[in-house]
Amino acid sequence: MNKNIKQNYLKKINEFKKHNKLYYENSSPQISDKDFDKLKKEILELEKKYKFLKDKESPSISVGYKPSKNFVKSKHRVQMLSLSNAGDKEDLQNFEKRIVNFWFFKFS
Repeated sequence: MNKNIKQNYLKKINEFKKHNKLYYENSSPQISDKDFDKLKKEILELEKKYKFLKDKESPSISVGYKPSKNFVKSKHRVQMLSLSNAGDKEDLQNFEKRIVNFWFFKFS
């Protein structure tokens, strides 16, 4: 049973790596952000449920992917806040609270 769990996990890790590269390096995603976030969540849930699962390419360890050389950096006059992975109304409300708090403390 552990062998099947590990195979399923590694299959998801490889798929995650592939889509990370397609998005960041090739600028040509093949799945939606929603599907990508779902895949990431599935990996993290497997790791939480089965403590023996860990891979150096896991989203719990690695962050993002090396951006394309075509990526142009730009400075923002105001700090950009991340929406993270908002999936429901509560996530959006929390993001709104962070924005309000940021502006209140920055400009008060």
